[in-house]
Amino acid sequence: NPDRVYFSLQASGRGAKNHCNPAGSNQSNHGGGFSEWTGDAGIGGLTKMGFPFENAWQSRIERKIPAGSSGGKAIHFCSVKIEEHEASLKPDAEHFFSFWKEEEELTEDVILLLHFQRKRQEPWNENRLCVFQQLYELDPKRKEDRIRGCTWKGESESLEWLSLIVPETETPLEVIAQHFGAAVVSPQEPMRLDVLQIPKPWGYEGWYTGVEKRGVALIHDRFGRTELPYALGLFPEPLLNGADEQLILLKTLNPVREEVLGDLYLEMHEKKWEVYVVTALDPQAWPSGKGEILAGLNPEVISRYRERYGENWSEPCLRDFQEQIREYEKIRRELDQLLDRLKQEIGLSESEAISPELMTELEQKLPEDLRQKEKELRQKAYAYIGRVSVEVGDVVTFPALQVHSLQHGIRVIEFQTPHYERLIVMFAQKVLTQNHWDTDRAMDLINTEPYRLPEPQLLTEEDGYLEERIVDFPDFSSERIRMDENISRKFQCEGRYHLIICVKGKLRLESQSGSSLELLPEEAVFLPASSSFYRVTNSGADSMIFLRAVPVNAHSAKLD
Repeated sequence: NPDRVYFSLQASGRGAKNHCNPAGSNQSNHGGGFSEWTGDAGIGGLTKMGFPFENAWQSRIERKIPAGSSGGKAIHFCSVKIEEHEASLKPDAEHFFSFWKEEEELTEDVILLLHFQRKRQEPWNENRLCVFQQLYELDPKRKEDRIRGCTWKGESESLEWLSLIVPETETPLEVIAQHFGAAVVSPQEPMRLDVLQIPKPWGYEGWYTGVEKRGVALIHDRFGRTELPYALGLFPEPLLNGADEQLILLKTLNPVREEVLGDLYLEMHEKKWEVYVVTALDPQAWPSGKGEILAGLNPEVISRYRERYGENWSEPCLRDFQEQIREYEKIRRELDQLLDRLKQEIGLSESEAISPELMTELEQKLPEDLRQKEKELRQKAYAYIGRVSVEVGDVVTFPALQVHSLQHGIRVIEFQTPHYERLIVMFAQKVLTQNHWDTDRAMDLINTEPYRLPEPQLLTEEDGYLEERIVDFPDFSSERIRMDENISRKFQCEGRYHLIICVKGKLRLESQSGSSLELLPEEAVFLPASSSFYRVTNSGADSMIFLRAVPVNAHSAKLD
């Protein structure tokens, strides 16, 4: 019966309930939900792990909405409930549309809407199991964006949104996406990245692609917002082309201007590679226009130990450095205990993050002799670390095992490999995310070479256009591109996704379909791997700078 309606569809958004449950211990995480087809992917024989697609297809519910009296296209809606078969069947929208059209001999003048009700575990959320919806639209006569999709989480009755699809509705997917506040995703079109603010003791981070327990990045458009993992799950192959769904991490670091309070952890990473681009220096913190970042061992300290110990200088140097940090840690923990008591007196928990202003107020109540001792011991420990002068526009790279600390009042854009790990060498505040420092392990692994700012590699320089490679890490490369007014260039993706963020000026990005969007400073987009090309134009009245990051093996987009 084509007029049957499947009433148990589940959704979230406006007026919908969330439907996420803790995963059972016997349930596995299938690589974040993007496992590969292992069976025959041909029409009429779609299988995965031996499970025939036809079995899921037999449970479908269909509804037909005729064309309006004034013309337009008829709409065929089909819902397939596959949540019970997630472990054995992975849907592919284009294959399913082809199967549907072949099975029912559909004409080319109808719009097809295909709905899946699914479940997935969220590795970033303690493997909680979530019911979610995927809705795909196929307009056979549209040359570009033939297949688009949207997705949302939770529960709702199907009539809540099927009733929105009426005769003469030309873009039913957009109607439903707007109803649930979900973004519309195309496998060839750029996706705007939202900025998610993550509070930190020293200020805040602005996440564009981060996905973990503390927060999940989103994409957005005029219809709504969608969590990044679910957006990528609509078209994993066209969007990623085999790349990890954990994208290159793109974020901003925004320390407050106050000294010490705005200084980040002195830290290092075992796997993570990072690159900073300095975008602003707080004039009150750095009135000269030059700031300082802590990085590597102090060259003067190295020279002093070399004179005394010769080629075996590193062991005694690191031993003394480690002992100095231990002395500082004692006074740091004593002060933290006193601050915890002061926080409790005003109704705050020990682990609660507080504003720099309140922290300054509480520190004023600490004994002066302890505060002075903390400062002296901190300065003795920091004396072992080098200081690197930076200005706006400078590039700072940190390979794995490179000790470093971004300092107060220095704002940066950061690209890094998607590894959520760090070793905290020391910190001039209480660490809220763990109850220990990682000093001992860091000293066993630390790179003892003095740090030097890298020199960008010139790739292309011509009238009004400059492209430089600012980093070439094992997992990704990144370029800085400057364009003068009215300069325009066409780039090719070459089968890899691109992340682009505007640093200065105004950027217009045109996709291969001809649609365009504008980016202002610190606005970013994801470009799908299936995009053949895109064009970037300086649409402002001054020079424009943007950064681009590409996964490994796609070192540079070709320039036309």
